[in-house]
Amino acid sequence: MDKLKTQRWHDGLFAGVMTALPLAASLFVVTNLLVMTGMPFTGVYTASFVTAIIGTILMGRCRLAVAAAPGLALTSWLVYIVILARGVSWQMVLFMGAAASLVSFLLLAGAPRFPWLQQLPEKLMPPCLRRALRGAVGLMLIALGLFEGRLLMGAPTGLLQLGGFSDPMAYLSFTGILVLFGLMAMKKRWAPGAAFLVTAVLAFIGGFWVLPDAPFLQPEGLDRTGLQLIFMTGWQTISPACYFDLSVFLLLFLLVSGAGSLTALAPEAAKRKPLCLLSLVSFIGCLLGTMPVMAAPESAVGQAVGSSRPQRMAYWTAAVLALLLVAEPVMASLASFAAVMVPVLVGAGIVMLRRMGPVFQGDFAEQAAAGVLFLLLPLTQDIAAGLGASVIAYVCLKLLAGCDDEVPRPMRVLAVCFALYFFFGFWSMI
Repeated sequence: MDKLKTQRWHDGLFAGVMTALPLAASLFVVTNLLVMTGMPFTGVYTASFVTAIIGTILMGRCRLAVAAAPGLALTSWLVYIVILARGVSWQMVLFMGAAASLVSFLLLAGAPRFPWLQQLPEKLMPPCLRRALRGAVGLMLIALGLFEGRLLMGAPTGLLQLGGFSDPMAYLSFTGILVLFGLMAMKKRWAPGAAFLVTAVLAFIGGFWVLPDAPFLQPEGLDRTGLQLIFMTGWQTISPACYFDLSVFLLLFLLVSGAGSLTALAPEAAKRKPLCLLSLVSFIGCLLGTMPVMAAPESAVGQAVGSSRPQRMAYWTAAVLALLLVAEPVMASLASFAAVMVPVLVGAGIVMLRRMGPVFQGDFAEQAAAGVLFLLLPLTQDIAAGLGASVIAYVCLKLLAGCDDEVPRPMRVLAVCFALYFFFGFWSMI
């Protein structure tokens, strides 16, 4: 019995470590993106990690092996399109994020009193997309790993090209993937972790990343980002339509992308309570000075390692994130050489693909909607955008086929909202 308890303890710890490492690297990228808008690095770094720790603990309370953190795709869109291109202040974006999170939380919290709200998540997403999400997210993680490791690159004459082994990043990434494949063929469930360690050691020996002289720093800076959303500047110069676009998009992201990420990572779990908690954590994160959160795709890494109690993985992930919060110099050094994270991301993607059930079933509309999801998620790295396009395709093709009774009204409204956003909202933002 003691040996079994020790094994479970080790499993939870290892799963938490393997989830926290790539998630911390993603949070470091989120921080660097927000620094481009004028936000202080230390404040954003602390706010992002504290928000992820709170969100992951709450997911553990829901007995889910899921971590929660600010979304990289959403942050990139907000930084490049909304803040830098359009000129909306980061304080205003935090305010709109907090408002959308609060609305989402109130809607979900009030669902038990209103039966139509309680059934809304099932009516917004067709079964074919719920089945396809896990595999599509797996492909997204694999594509992210290949791009981060420079094994895939943009091509001047085509869409993509293979990276060259003259680049140390590419051949170390490839080495890590070979180690991963070999261990997975040997049915070692700790394959992603071992491949990560091998790649990290090789990169360290090659001098591509080094341990800093001062590996730990005291968390600080929340006084420069916390509650700064009340000091909105420049809001008079932005058109009301821009704020409407942004608020609608953020609300759709919280509801659709949040539900989608939970469906992919925990398909058997009830979604209302975790989704409600994600909205609450998003509100807290915006108050602290970071972007809204979602269920982190990096959670698939810990799920690949496995733990008899899902909440153990979440709690250990939060604990490791708390340690990495004070190890910012170490994370900066690791993030500067992304090849060490490539085997972890690719391994998690493969695990999610292997867990995927039958997808391309049903009529043409269902097959096409799933195909759109599989195509767009790896290319856009954005669950909300992929789901939006897939819902539009599903609704349009079902209506053209005369299957009106298979398309609930809430799904039709959602498709119209996404169509208006893609056509009007996107173009008005840029």
